[in-house]
Amino acid sequence: MKRISLLRPLAVAFAGALLLFATGCRTSSVDTIQRAEPRAQPTVVEDERIATDRSLGRIVEVRSVNEAMVNNDLLRVQVELRNTRRALQRFNYQFEWFDEEGMLIQQATTPWRALQVEGGEIVTISGVAPNSRVVDFRLKLMTSVR
Repeated sequence: MKRISLLRPLAVAFAGALLLFATGCRTSSVDTIQRAEPRAQPTVVEDERIATDRSLGRIVEVRSVNEAMVNNDLLRVQVELRNTRRALQRFNYQFEWFDEEGMLIQQATTPWRALQVEGGEIVTISGVAPNSRVVDFRLKLMTSVR
């Protein structure tokens, strides 16, 4: 009579579980390749940052803020962000738009938009003003509540 060992199937199951656990806990990060000397000449906006959530400031870095005109009359803003962590992070952002008197231009809906950024990844978010009266903007960032 042949003896069946339970040790081998147990070892295979344990190794499989360990592999699943290790890959499930693995953090992902994004490597980036770009020109050493970029050809683009963006119009850089000097920005002021008001941080009320210090933990958010340790997770996301604002690398640059650029602006341009679309169709010669609409302000377009582009912000480059970098996830400073090695793990996936979720953020929400919202643009607010202001006229030349500094008054907020109300929109029917100004939704918060969700953004998911892998570890180390650099992403660009942008917004276009709702009308030609807009001369200024504010970008609001917050960590995702989900």
